Amino acid sequence: MKASSANDVEEPKGHICPPSNATHPMHRWESLFVYGFICRFTQLRSKVEGLDSPMDFEAALTNEEVDPVMVQILSRFVLNLRPQTRNLSSDVISSTISALMQEHLRGGERGVFWDDGRKMNVDPLSGLEKGFWSATWDLKLRILRQLVELQLSFSPVIKRMLDRAYGVVHNKHKKAETTESRPPPDDPFSQENLQLIALGQDIHRKRYWITDDSPRVYSSTNPWKITSTFQALSSTRDEYLALIDKLKESSPSQAKAGERKSKIETNHLLLLQVLEDRIPAIDAEIARIQRAQKKIAQRNILIAQAELRETRTRRQTTRPDYAYLNDPTVEDEPDEYRPQEDEDEDDQFEDDGFSTPRDDASTSDRHRAGTRRSTRTTTMNGTNNKSSNEWPEWRGERRSTRLGAPAETQLDPLAPKRARTEDSVTSSLDGSGSTTGGSIKVKFNGAAAIKPTETVVESVAGKKKSKFWVYAVEPVVPAQQAAVEMDFLMSDSTGMGNDHQNGIGSSSTDGASSMEMQTGGESYATSVQDSPSPSPSMDES
Repeated sequence: MKASSANDVEEPKGHICPPSNATHPMHRWESLFVYGFICRFTQLRSKVEGLDSPMDFEAALTNEEVDPVMVQILSRFVLNLRPQTRNLSSDVISSTISALMQEHLRGGERGVFWDDGRKMNVDPLSGLEKGFWSATWDLKLRILRQLVELQLSFSPVIKRMLDRAYGVVHNKHKKAETTESRPPPDDPFSQENLQLIALGQDIHRKRYWITDDSPRVYSSTNPWKITSTFQALSSTRDEYLALIDKLKESSPSQAKAGERKSKIETNHLLLLQVLEDRIPAIDAEIARIQRAQKKIAQRNILIAQAELRETRTRRQTTRPDYAYLNDPTVEDEPDEYRPQEDEDEDDQFEDDGFSTPRDDASTSDRHRAGTRRSTRTTTMNGTNNKSSNEWPEWRGERRSTRLGAPAETQLDPLAPKRARTEDSVTSSLDGSGSTTGGSIKVKFNGAAAIKPTETVVESVAGKKKSKFWVYAVEPVVPAQQAAVEMDFLMSDSTGMGNDHQNGIGSSSTDGASSMEMQTGGESYATSVQDSPSPSPSMDES
């Protein structure tokens, strides 16, 4: 019987706080605990937009949808515990939180979600469809409390900050280890600023707590007792001033001369003095929050306007109507400009026969389809309405037809062209040149015509052979032969002059031949002088 009774003895339970009956996160001490950790150990208040006061934190906590402020808070907590985490999106943050709590609470350490029947810590997010985002604000708040406790115990970054603030030195026996000195009291990470200490006590022994410069003030009874209560007293400036007035009403009377006040009364007066001294800081913080909220509201308005506004800033009320120049209906509309030189070059290129069937097809389609142009109306003094009166100061210099000059101002007017027909194109191709052994056509008229003294050769020694061009070679006459021919011509002309002087007449045949030789020599000299070929060398034979 004694053994069985010994087995029936229950194990002693740890300190368990009774469940809270609060209806809002503002009346839970976990809210002060989590938000105080955010203000002291992180920089979320200065970096996360929309997290400026405890009221913003509570609003993000009670939001039933995915809240961007809460996403940033959870991401920071996860990175403090697991710095190598890469994916911190709202879709996978729930599974990451569950894995972190199971990783750090594997042993018999009691956590927030300890199950006495199973003797282990359970996953609070199991069974929830959307994970953390479908939980109630009470469950979210307890999860955040557990994450804060894990960071204070296991996060290397947080532990390093605490060690430096409290002057803890590890491995003192190692001389190579250099320890940082404790930060001064005005440092944000000093011991005085990292601690969360009550602001003071009133005459009823209630403790008053604050976390930042906002008007939020909490009050609680003795936190070391299980029956401790916790509530928020003020959230706005008016409520804060009303709290000060209430404390003034319950403050003790003025002490008489030589009378000494009790410690409780002294603490009450000190609390009242501290609350009154915070009013300027509260006003500055409220102004800063209002400016930040105004900036957010203006940006949201601009975003909403941008969604309603189309991407094109200038809308067209009418559809553009295009006309083609094949058959213009309005005579005063200016024709599309095309330079005369370009047209001549196109005609010359077609005459050379270098156009391909694809080019011919595209050219014919271009002439057949016309050119698209805008329907912008012309003014009364358009280019087609210019008369010769606009050129009264013309003094004989050349004027370009591009500027609308009349025909009489042209010094070298171009000859009118004949209309291009199939017969004319065929005749011009037949008479303009001949084809070499390959597919290259040689011209005998125009600027690129072959001279009578030149010979067409497909390749020249030391030059590149191509299927697109040929070489025009002029025969080189040796210097001795040229000198003999010139002497012959000079002697012939001298003999003819002597015969005439002596009265001896030559026949018409001899005179004609001598004249042909003289003319041939002059033309040969002229062709050699005008030829673009290099002058012959004296060593060439």
